[in-house]
Amino acid sequence: MIFWLYVKLNQSIYQTIRLNHYPDDDFIKLEGIHTLDLSKNHLTKLPENFGQLKSLKQLDLFDNHIINLPLSFCELTKLEYLDLKNNPLDDDLQNQAGKCLNKKECRLCAEKVLRYIETRKTEYEKEKALQLKKKQANEKAKAKKREKQAEKEREEKRLKRIENAQKRLSEKENKEEEEINKNENENNENEEKTEAKNNHEDQAEGFLSQVIDGALNGLLLSLMIVFTWEFYHHRQQPINLLDFYKYI
Repeated sequence: MIFWLYVKLNQSIYQTIRLNHYPDDDFIKLEGIHTLDLSKNHLTKLPENFGQLKSLKQLDLFDNHIINLPLSFCELTKLEYLDLKNNPLDDDLQNQAGKCLNKKECRLCAEKVLRYIETRKTEYEKEKALQLKKKQANEKAKAKKREKQAEKEREEKRLKRIENAQKRLSEKENKEEEEINKNENENNENEEKTEAKNNHEDQAEGFLSQVIDGALNGLLLSLMIVFTWEFYHHRQQPINLLDFYKYI
């Protein structure tokens, strides 16, 4: 698409520039122009930064394919003349633009279109601010939800640590109790063994004592018998069994 820019210099000289070779970022370099004729260029839209042509007073967009105008268009506060005839304009924009059949209607078109675009820009900014507010609210809600989830996870981890600590403590106590019970059982077994051993030793000592006592008593009896026998034998008299028994 090729279209032409006619720049009026000193109110009498026109310079022609190919806008299809003109980047949008460089469009601001044309901000000093007053009159711009872009008629019959098959334009479908204007650059988004078109409002930077703040010195523009007359704009001819006759016979193009423009449907709507950029929001920056309302910044053309010095615009006095606007021709939008023969464009498939949006219904709302068409109602503001009118027919543009003469200079008077084109001046009225410039005034009403600037007001209309300014209203659209205000509504757009309000909608954008509302969307931003909703976005911030959603992000805040999401952040709060994430924080709540993080807090929940931290609490779960804390409870898990407490549970594990209690479990380890319980296992330690059970182990200590088992160890104590084991030691008590071993002590009881040792005491029982010691008691049984002592009883056995006492029984053995008692039996040995009885054997020794019996042996001593037998020895003593034998000695007494021998002594009595010798006594009667030296007296050379017959042994009286009753007296012998008494001596014994």
